[in-house]
Amino acid sequence: MRPAAFAAAIAATAVSAVASAAPISGYQGEQENATHVNLGWNAAPALELAYGRAIPMERLVRRLDLEIGLALPVFLVTELDSFRLEPAARAMLVQRGGWGLAGRLGLPVQTGDNQTFQFVSVGAHPGLAGGYFERGWFIALEVEYTAILSTYIAASDRARATYAGIRDGFYAPAGGYLDASLALGLSIGSSFELGLRAGYRSTHGLEPPPLVPFRVEVGVSYAFGAPAAAPPRAIGQ
Repeated sequence: MRPAAFAAAIAATAVSAVASAAPISGYQGEQENATHVNLGWNAAPALELAYGRAIPMERLVRRLDLEIGLALPVFLVTELDSFRLEPAARAMLVQRGGWGLAGRLGLPVQTGDNQTFQFVSVGAHPGLAGGYFERGWFIALEVEYTAILSTYIAASDRARATYAGIRDGFYAPAGGYLDASLALGLSIGSSFELGLRAGYRSTHGLEPPPLVPFRVEVGVSYAFGAPAAAPPRAIGQ
């Protein structure tokens, strides 16, 4: 097998193995801090933990939410230990009445280790969510793309003996995954929010990934702290 093909196989395993660290909720929260826990299946079973902080803004958007998320496998393919850390920014780009469009950009870093290789990959994870956002609940269609920008591979002696020409080092991008999901959220009091997300994952070539391509997640968020900027309405108002 060529080294590039070997790298592509590793990257595909990595992205399939750990779900994206994107909280289900966070579009309408009014407090400056929020913690999120998601549990579900996104090509593999995973647990996601995230923290977000709202930053008031005066132009373009009224509030920017900065997030840091960690995704851990609940169980994974044999002997593969992997996690994903993703800093991200999210904002409501435009909102008129209850209808709105939110944007998000994450920069995921992922690691893995088994008897064949160790790897660290970096990527980009842009997304859009359009739907109806009312105080106390929301429903939105989310479209996200996870692109692998570069992967560093440290191959074991076993890999070098099996794959002719494989060398340690950085490898070029190896594709990505496209997710389309329906997300729903319901507030309970002023601090808690329950979320549900269900959808489908395909590769950048619109083919199903090697594992089960469906995505189902449940999540809970807890907001605390002083009130942040009010959720944005129509830009220019």
